[in-house]
Formats: sequence, C-alpha cells, structure tokens
Amino acid sequence: MRAQGYAFALLTAAFFGAGAVLANRVTREIDPLLTTEINLSIGAVLLATQLAARRRPLVPRGLTGREWLRLGFVSVIGTGLSLALVISGLSRTSPVNGGFLIQLQGPTAVLASVLLLGDRLRGWQSAGLAVTLAGGVLVVLRDPGAGFTAVGTGDALVLAGAVLAGLAFLPAKALMAKVPALQLGLWRLVPAAVVLLPVLLLAPGPLRWHPTAGTLGLQLLLAVTNFCLAYVTLHLALERLRPWETASVLQLEPAFTVLVALLALGLAPTPLQLLGGALMIGGGLLANRPAPAPGTASGPAAAARDTPAPADPDHPSLPGDGIPSPPVPVNTTTRPAYQNSRGTTP
Repeated sequence: MRAQGYAFALLTAAFFGAGAVLANRVTREIDPLLTTEINLSIGAVLLATQLAARRRPLVPRGLTGREWLRLGFVSVIGTGLSLALVISGLSRTSPVNGGFLIQLQGPTAVLASVLLLGDRLRGWQSAGLAVTLAGGVLVVLRDPGAGFTAVGTGDALVLAGAVLAGLAFLPAKALMAKVPALQLGLWRLVPAAVVLLPVLLLAPGPLRWHPTAGTLGLQLLLAVTNFCLAYVTLHLALERLRPWETASVLQLEPAFTVLVALLALGLAPTPLQLLGGALMIGGGLLANRPAPAPGTASGPAAAARDTPAPADPDHPSLPGDGIPSPPVPVNTTTRPAYQNSRGTTP
C-alpha cells in the first residue's frame, strides 16, 4: 500500500516536472493566464467524462458542512487562487527566484503536518528534507554565476501561492476517506477555473494567442498530464501516505524537469544541476527511510539485551526464557543390587 503511494507520488512529480518544460514552450505563443484556464477546463472535462463513463456521481455525496469547507479550501484557495498568484508572480520575478519559491510548497506541507496533525519527524527525515531543498536550489540556479534578484512583489505573489498549495495537502488528505480521487480532482479543477476567469477578464491588454499546430498539440498534452492525470495521482498518493511524505517526494520535481529537458530538448544539465539532482535524490531517500519497527532497539542497549547472562554453577538456567519449568519427577524406588539395568535378574 505504501509502495503504491510512493509510486503515485513519484509519478506526480514526473508529471509536474515535465509540465514545466511543456509550459515553457506553450507560453511562448499562448499567454500564461490563458493557457492555465484552458488546462483547467480541459482537465475538468476529461475527469467528468471518465466519471460519467464509470457511472459515478459527479457531485460528492454525504459530506458534512465542515467537509464542504475543506473541499472549498482545496479547490478555490489551494488550487485556483494559488495558481493565479503563482502565474501572476512568475511574470514579475526572475526564473531563479520563482523556481526556488515554488518549491516551498513542500516544506509548507511538512510544517503544517507537524503543527496541525501532530506528526513527528526524526532527525534524518528533517535532514533529508533540508538536503532535498538545497539540491532543488542548485538545480534552479543552473549556473554558479546566476543568483537571486532583489525580493519584490512578484516574489511575494509566488510565495503566497506556494504556501496555499502546500496547506491544501492537509484538507485533501482528510477528504480522501469520502471523496474518490477522480471526483476530488474534478472539484479541484472546476472552482479553480471559475476563480481564474475574472483574472483573465481584468488582465490589462490583449492576451497573447498565436499558436502553431505543434503548440496546440503540446497544449493538449500539458492539460492531460498536468491538470488531469497529475491531480489524480496526487490524490492517490495522499490516500496512501502522510501529507509530509507526499510533499517530500514532490520536491523531486525540479530533477524531473532537468531530465525531461535533457531527453526532449537536448539541453544538457550543468555540473551544478547534476550535483543538485544527486542531492535531491539522496535527500529524498533519506527523508523517506523507514523508521525502525516499534519495540526494536539498536546499539549497545540491543547488544546488552541480546547477550546471554553468564552461567551460574549454583543456579543453572532453566528453559523458557526465565520462566521456571515444572520439577522433573525423580524415581525414588530402590532397586536390588542384583538387578541389571533392564530390571531382570541375571
């Protein structure tokens, strides 16, 4: 079950990582706000079609008022408002600043999981998360000469969007008991598309739209992978893992971005990116290393426990691990001296 959860989380990171490369190509000919609205709409239509084909209800049933509020937070704030803030902020900041700030949704989910759900991280798990985040910074920097620019309005917008996306992990996890993954994905995309629509209408100036046939194909691929399949696999991962575990795996997204750029575009990673990718993989493995089973100890205590006590000639050890065994009956009947061991007289 947990292995499936990690597989779904890795698949989600791969979808989002590849989506960064696809979005970079698509937004050259289509405005970022417009392509996001298209992605949300296509993803919602695909999920609704899948639910209808399976004869599943489109609207969640049996939710309490509090659960509807959670669903509203996940869809309106954690998806729609978050996307609007990130997209608006990325156009006002440098790629290095934006790429780093987007990764903060993972640490936000981890911190919220610790503070609100009472999760406790071990030392190596915290260290692994820190190493993964540091590796992500190196991947985003790409070149030692690149650096962070001064913090401005765009950085604040991206940071706010990343924090809201990270906080949405917790209510999404709580909803998995009643809302299936496909249904939750649908109700994550539809309100997000509605929230983003006024931003489109209020955008200053005409929105860029001069796509070629190839760009339209990439646009469709981006919508299917990033805004349909990715949210379904994300919810399947949350169904099987803790929120902080899912978030720690999703921090590998920049590594997948570099890998897809290498395979699809022939953009060779720099040595700094290779180092960052190695740190991210090592940190991810460290953060998700299984904890020892309860009741098992290691080190001197375990050695002292497992070492047998020295034998005492006056008090021999008894079988049963310290539990005295019943006394062995002793035959006290005397036998004549002339009888042999078989009790017969020679």
